[in-house]
Amino acid sequence: MKTYLLQVKTYDNIDETEDEYIEIFNTFERAKCYGLEFLNQELESYCKDLNKSIKQALKEEKIDYDFWIIEEDIDYAEEFNQTLDICEEIEKLLIYEPTHKEFILDYTGEITNICIRYLPNQKETKWRSCIYLKPKDLLPNAGTKFKVGDLVKIVKPNSKFEDISYEYYSEYSDIYVVRFLPRRIEGQKYLRNTYALSEIKDDNYAPGIYTWEFHEEQIAEYDESIEENSPIDVLRKIIKKEIKISRETWEKLKNGTISLREEDKNKSNYYKKVLNLKEK
Repeated sequence: MKTYLLQVKTYDNIDETEDEYIEIFNTFERAKCYGLEFLNQELESYCKDLNKSIKQALKEEKIDYDFWIIEEDIDYAEEFNQTLDICEEIEKLLIYEPTHKEFILDYTGEITNICIRYLPNQKETKWRSCIYLKPKDLLPNAGTKFKVGDLVKIVKPNSKFEDISYEYYSEYSDIYVVRFLPRRIEGQKYLRNTYALSEIKDDNYAPGIYTWEFHEEQIAEYDESIEENSPIDVLRKIIKKEIKISRETWEKLKNGTISLREEDKNKSNYYKKVLNLKEK
């Protein structure tokens, strides 16, 4: 039997007060209904004193909230007995049915994130491993928006419920090349819908090619033109294998020994002179 633990907390940042509502329900919709009722009643009360709309008060960080619904099949969670090594790849975890699904909602009741959580039963591995998904990650066409070699850009977050990479990697390049697509493995129940994006780092102290991981909703098609055989175009061709290079050369490009930076065009290490690249 599945249970749904509702956790709602509201914060009045002006008066530094908190209100919380916790209850267990037998359906998701019932938990959501009661959560919305409590949440909006509290937020509207705060906003009445502030003489602001909920949206405006949230934007100005005068109020805040948490809205979670945790789905758990108690019998299954107690019987879950997979040994989860802390070094185990996330893709392997996605083969198993999770013990908990934690739904994060906004104040309108929309699901913004789904935390897929695994809680092993063994004492020696009694730690939680979790993977964050977006609602669209559950659709059949998830992970097909971009192709290897596409030029993309990072879109700015429009909500406080965003992936952690926005907080810890806030300085973005103007343009990236899609290097790897979201990985799917046999028997996988959930898709970790992230792309590996490569950039040319314009950093005099650590130049080279860097690759980062971003969720599909964090990236958009690059909609400006680029110069033929410019550094980013050469990187795109290398990734698409339209230009063939050795593994050794790729490592030198990554660590900056060979440069693809625009400002190095007239230097002896500029890629046109060093690589003598030839297209297929």
